[in-house]
Amino acid sequence: MLLLAGLLAACQQAPPLPSPSSTPENGYGATERAFVELAIATDEQALKLLDLTDSAELRENRNIELTELRKLLDAPYVNNHAGHDMPGMPTDAEIQLASTNPDALKQFVRAHLTESLEVLKSAGSAITHPPTAEVVKLMERHRTAELVGQDGG
Repeated sequence: MLLLAGLLAACQQAPPLPSPSSTPENGYGATERAFVELAIATDEQALKLLDLTDSAELRENRNIELTELRKLLDAPYVNNHAGHDMPGMPTDAEIQLASTNPDALKQFVRAHLTESLEVLKSAGSAITHPPTAEVVKLMERHRTAELVGQDGG
């Protein structure tokens, strides 16, 4: 939870005001919304990097995640993280370098997988809304399997 809180603080993102659909009764609150917005921004940016790989599975997993994450939104999505340098989120400069350097591509893909897995583990302890928790678990399963695949397993 500390990692997730730290990431949101680093972005200087204030928790959104509760909307009628994000009341304590249904469990979808500011923490869940902040996580969903962060995860969408990270996956969208990661897709730019993963488009440089020959791994259809990595791209398919991010697209599945994006679909599930967007279903959780209780308001229109606004990317509050554009241009940020955050764990698991490839930067535009990294994507540019990866497009011309296969070693950098491999390094940045691995960083995306390992760093985003750490964020997901933090989110797993902070998220109380069951549907959001299920998406966190899905994403953790993806990252864990993808890391095994990167290691040649």
